[in-house]
Amino acid sequence: MDLKRVLDIVEEEVVDGDEEELASPDAKRRRTLLNSSMQEAIGAQYMQKHLPKLEPFLRRVVQEEVHNVLIRHIDSAHRLPLQLKTSSKRYKLQFQGNLPQTLFTGNRVEAENKQPLRIVLTDAVNNQLITSGPLSSMKVELLVLDGDFNADERLEHTEKEFSESIVFEREGKRPLLSGEVVIVLEKGVASVRDISFTDNSSWIRSRKFRLGARMSRASSIEERVQEAVSNPFLVKDHRGEVYKKHHPPALADDVWRLEKIGKDGVFHKKLADFGIHTVQDFLRNLVMDQYGLRGLLGSGMSNKMWESTVEHARECVLDDKLYSYCSGHGIILLFNCIHENIGVVVGSNCFSVNALTATQKALVVKLQQDAYKFPSRIVEFKVQSQSADQSPTAPVPPGPASTQMPGLPPQGEANPQPQDHGLLPLHDAALGLEDVLHQHHRHHHSEPWITNGFDATRDPFDMLQFSGSSQPCGLLLSSTGARL
Repeated sequence: MDLKRVLDIVEEEVVDGDEEELASPDAKRRRTLLNSSMQEAIGAQYMQKHLPKLEPFLRRVVQEEVHNVLIRHIDSAHRLPLQLKTSSKRYKLQFQGNLPQTLFTGNRVEAENKQPLRIVLTDAVNNQLITSGPLSSMKVELLVLDGDFNADERLEHTEKEFSESIVFEREGKRPLLSGEVVIVLEKGVASVRDISFTDNSSWIRSRKFRLGARMSRASSIEERVQEAVSNPFLVKDHRGEVYKKHHPPALADDVWRLEKIGKDGVFHKKLADFGIHTVQDFLRNLVMDQYGLRGLLGSGMSNKMWESTVEHARECVLDDKLYSYCSGHGIILLFNCIHENIGVVVGSNCFSVNALTATQKALVVKLQQDAYKFPSRIVEFKVQSQSADQSPTAPVPPGPASTQMPGLPPQGEANPQPQDHGLLPLHDAALGLEDVLHQHHRHHHSEPWITNGFDATRDPFDMLQFSGSSQPCGLLLSSTGARL
């Protein structure tokens, strides 16, 4: 209905209504109907005016929705064959052995045991090696993967997931892997012999790489072979190798080779200022004054860091050298290379610490504390056998300042008789010191030497060779020049 016509009707009705004062119910109904007709007419005119503007928008919304529905449908149709193909795979590549936790650029990639890393082709179901058939002699391609790939250690992954995790070189850099990156299986086995990394792994989010291996794309195979994925590892620049920690550390290693002590760092400087330059120096101070050493490093080294450093230091392999401290009381303490007390020499008798009584041990501990106050007096202990043309030296009687070890033979007695204290006097030259000590071990069924957490399978006294006739033992201390 034309809007002008509607308005005219409304105007006429209003006039009539005024005349009749809208007294009848019919007049009210007519007015309501007219109002409704007017609203419909206004709405139709608005749509005619604005529909040309709304039509492109509506078309675009409808097209987008239809497109999304079609994409979801097509994607589902494509995924179904891939899932069926994945579930039907029969073979997989595997790395044999793990790679080290840290590799360095330019160094050959090897397994943890320094042996060539191997790749094998196995049956996905029973893990049996595939030694025959076309697949057993195919080419294998080596790739670099993100360290976060397969972080949950799943047994299976899709080809798409593997491809999306490949890491390529940074712009302007050489390929991440150099060397023989394509190798050939021989009876299902191939060795990775000549590859190295050209860049570190610090620039990716995970800061780690994995090594991957897949059948070469040049190979035309229909079977789905699951790719091999190694354990994650760091790759550092080659110049960082000179700062590498040693496991186990050596006695002569610089002290910064220990965990949590960085080269030229705060802890390194503190130790150097205190005269601690090597791992051996660190261990000696740990034995002689553990709390002093801990205090020297200060609060900057947490208890957890301290424990890590000490644990690493204790991995050190000790040498066979012996050291001695002459107390000035006729008693000489014997120490190992890190100044742990392992024995005592009294006169011509040598005793292990385990063979002493409680009273004797108390005296040795007191003398040991004195020795630790003057570490420069702890010197290397060298023993020479008494030559044949030397006459036995008469024992030196204890002087006024001498201290007699409780329960041990008097030092002035040339040929002391064994006392019933579980101690073995070493005057029997025919057996020799080594044989007597072995006899002592058999008699007491003693366990291997264990000192402050160190377990040395070789008895340190085994080094002391004794030879001569049936005369009393003649030990020459090079450090003091005194004959025992």
